[in-house]
Amino acid sequence: MTAVVGFDRKIKREWLDALADRAAQDQDASTLRNYLHQLLESEHPGKTARGKTVTVLMRVWVLGPEKHESLRKRAFELLKSISAADRIWLHWGMCLLAYPLFHDMATAVGRLLKLQDDFTWGQLHRRLVDDWGERTTVKRAVPRVVRSMVDWQTLSDSDDQGDFKVAPLLTTKSKPLQLWFLRASHIAEGTEMLEADQLLSLPSSFPFKLTVKKTDLRRSKEFTVHRQGFNMHMVAVAHNVIPKTGGTRTRRTKSDSQQRVLFDED
Repeated sequence: MTAVVGFDRKIKREWLDALADRAAQDQDASTLRNYLHQLLESEHPGKTARGKTVTVLMRVWVLGPEKHESLRKRAFELLKSISAADRIWLHWGMCLLAYPLFHDMATAVGRLLKLQDDFTWGQLHRRLVDDWGERTTVKRAVPRVVRSMVDWQTLSDSDDQGDFKVAPLLTTKSKPLQLWFLRASHIAEGTEMLEADQLLSLPSSFPFKLTVKKTDLRRSKEFTVHRQGFNMHMVAVAHNVIPKTGGTRTRRTKSDSQQRVLFDED
């Protein structure tokens, strides 16, 4: 089945902030849709175009995949305690979970920026062709997602028109927020286990400076950590195996728990 692009509009940070605030108080989908139509009417007077933008926003904070409901509830809890500047960590994580294209695009941008100082829309689009094909919808979505990232201050315009570079890395003192972000990022990768160093440096996390360490991962209830070999630490989302087509849900065994205890004592 062909993956749906979905995220094909420029989304402003202020709209995400407004929706998160309102959804934290009232999660009725019809009420929130009406709220967003009123919020966006001055910038998008055309109802059809406005409706497409509303749809993108609703999937991020309201109508995302049901399997991520616990993460969404935790995000609303974190909204109460974090600063306004730190909300971008939540928005980014929710976008990773809601839109596979956003995840793949963030990953591609992160990999490009590890190789070079800036990138172009064309370079980014070519990175997506293998997984998404030569689809007009993808080609149209690329500049809109990139412009969204610029608005969120996670990318910035380069001196050359059409080139983009990473903005100053975003930081937060909130360890619970970083662990939530890592959990969302891990799930968005779509794999049951990730090596600890890999999880802490995923390309899709390129705008953020993570300060949590491996010790924080193994102490957190968000993850289970297992030692493999002499110096490899594999991380899984606690009490949850990432759903895959045709896959089955597994649970921690007694030996898993013993591994965790031995690792913590090491």
